[in-house]
Amino acid sequence: MRRTLLILAAAALAIACGPSAVVAQAPPPPPSFASSGDASFDAWRDDFARRAVMAGRDPAVLGRLLSGVVPDGRIVELDQRQPEFVSPVWDYVTNRVTENRIAGGRALREEIGATLGQVEARYGVPEGIILGVWGLESNYGAAALNYDAAAALATLAHEGRRRAQFEGYLLALTEMVERDLADQPQLRSSWAGALGQPQFMPDVYLTTAVDWDNDGHRDIWTNRGDVAASIANYLADRGWRRGEPVFDEVRLPEGFSYALADGTQRSVADWDTRGVRRIDGSAWSSDDRNLQAQLFLPAGAQGPALLLHHNFGVIRRYNNSDRYALVVALLARAFEGRAGLVSSWPRQLGSLTRDQTLELQTLLNSQGYDAGTPDGLFGSATRRAVRAFQADRGLPADGFPTAALLDQLRQRAGVAVEPPAPPRALDRAGIRELQRLLNRLGYSAGRADGRIGARTRNAIRVFERAQGMEPNGRATTNVLDAARAAAG
Repeated sequence: MRRTLLILAAAALAIACGPSAVVAQAPPPPPSFASSGDASFDAWRDDFARRAVMAGRDPAVLGRLLSGVVPDGRIVELDQRQPEFVSPVWDYVTNRVTENRIAGGRALREEIGATLGQVEARYGVPEGIILGVWGLESNYGAAALNYDAAAALATLAHEGRRRAQFEGYLLALTEMVERDLADQPQLRSSWAGALGQPQFMPDVYLTTAVDWDNDGHRDIWTNRGDVAASIANYLADRGWRRGEPVFDEVRLPEGFSYALADGTQRSVADWDTRGVRRIDGSAWSSDDRNLQAQLFLPAGAQGPALLLHHNFGVIRRYNNSDRYALVVALLARAFEGRAGLVSSWPRQLGSLTRDQTLELQTLLNSQGYDAGTPDGLFGSATRRAVRAFQADRGLPADGFPTAALLDQLRQRAGVAVEPPAPPRALDRAGIRELQRLLNRLGYSAGRADGRIGARTRNAIRVFERAQGMEPNGRATTNVLDAARAAAG
């Protein structure tokens, strides 16, 4: 009797609520794939596809995106590359705020000036800032996108250092295809999987890309209005303040404490009481004095001094780099015909290689200055340690690492310094890489064929002169290191 009642109750529930209330709908089976030749990748891919289907992604789309994908070792190398030579800030800026890039931005503004003006009016982001980001990200759409987005994202997800992050991007890419937001030719990307002219990751595309002309497509690949509005929307969404500056170049008084350049936000009025003045001598307005700013010394006490405002940090949300944000702001000025920085870069100080930075961190730690885990990257912990060492030695505590500072640390530690190894000639693969880098930097080296002809040799000489190197025209490891640093 009890069994009969249970059956009747279940039947009534099924009639009232439908079959799904009794038996959950099983997800469709995940796609099947042929072997890529890499068993570890295949295991990750199959498990990812299973989990993606469980999360609601379409197995047919997953099958199209991931079938035939083989992990790309070049992408892992680019992601993990630890270049020996770290570009000094002045080279980074000089190699990006170029006449060609400025002319390209002005030409684009001539073509779509009305659209840029309307985008600025809606989002509050100046058209020069939009163009600066556009120029850096894709050279106004001219940069080649040499990778398949699904393969790039799958390679980096499988590699594992940031697996959850890149699996999230891959899920977003799948959703883009499911919703018919992008077709196969549009799924070309940077090595990191960034898409289109603004170089959006797939999740950013889904949340931030704009259909400016209301044609039903958020086309960040070919539609310039959509590209401009998408960049502006990204910055506006992350807190851009309409009408506020990005930075002010300033002059510091005699005897100024460089330790104040520690990232602390103070009002401009506070900085003014400390003797900080605009580089051109103009007075701060009442609105300016209420702004919050931090003091930034990108090249230490002997280089330019900048007060960074809120919008500088917003640009950093696009690319987490002070250098990047500075270049965007300088390009915006240049598009308007305004001058760049007034103060000169202290090129005579030189810069440290990554190996030297690693040595610097190790020596600082050994002498009681906490520089964090030595990794060859100059971050905030290392800057604090350098500042503390400088203060103890009676030096300007600007936190900027130089070869002279490293030598002082070596002397205190009693470390003998071996002379640098002489440059070596490049093999054919190295010559091809050098040719590609020189072409990307605007030095016409011809086809990247791994052969040294007159055109490549001349491009090397021009590049060497621009870098302050002896113009030998030879393809060596030193020239390749310098080109890698210049290309960022």
